[in-house]
Amino acid sequence: MLLDQSKNVYLSANPCGKSREEIDKLAEDLFNENRLSPGDDIVPILKKLGGSIKYIGMDDCLDSTDGSISVEGEGKFEILVFNFTGPLRDRFTIAHELGHYILHSDYGKYRIKAARSGSDKVEKVESEANYFAAGFLMPKGLFEKELQKTKDPLHLASKFMVSVLAAKIRMDFCERH
Repeated sequence: MLLDQSKNVYLSANPCGKSREEIDKLAEDLFNENRLSPGDDIVPILKKLGGSIKYIGMDDCLDSTDGSISVEGEGKFEILVFNFTGPLRDRFTIAHELGHYILHSDYGKYRIKAARSGSDKVEKVESEANYFAAGFLMPKGLFEKELQKTKDPLHLASKFMVSVLAAKIRMDFCERH
């Protein structure tokens, strides 16, 4: 599908078709390329890729039918983050939306908005972005090394600056693969 360059016309995000392991590797590669350490601020990576963050309130949230990312083109995208969530949720949201930018817009080649829910296709797209976020915030190699030291999800969550639930889900994934 060709990029529609006309103003205010966005494509819906489509699944990238990569396996969870392939997405995990892409995310870990981005983490390593940027020489990040667990828990590092990821906003500089977002900005390096040409992204910006817009914080929105409850009224905007309730009125919004759009997704949480608008990709205008290569090196130009905006992520919406609620101003009533905490820093761990915000980190995951930013990483998730980076996943959409990389996986579903192909670094801005496709002008997209990613819907939050709806069809099976949307659910697949959202799952792929979640896999990317987990792999980016908790790179498998580093996470598994830490997992050898402790199986305490609170410790892992603190180390990687994610929620305890995210750490538990990542633990389960690493133990199965």
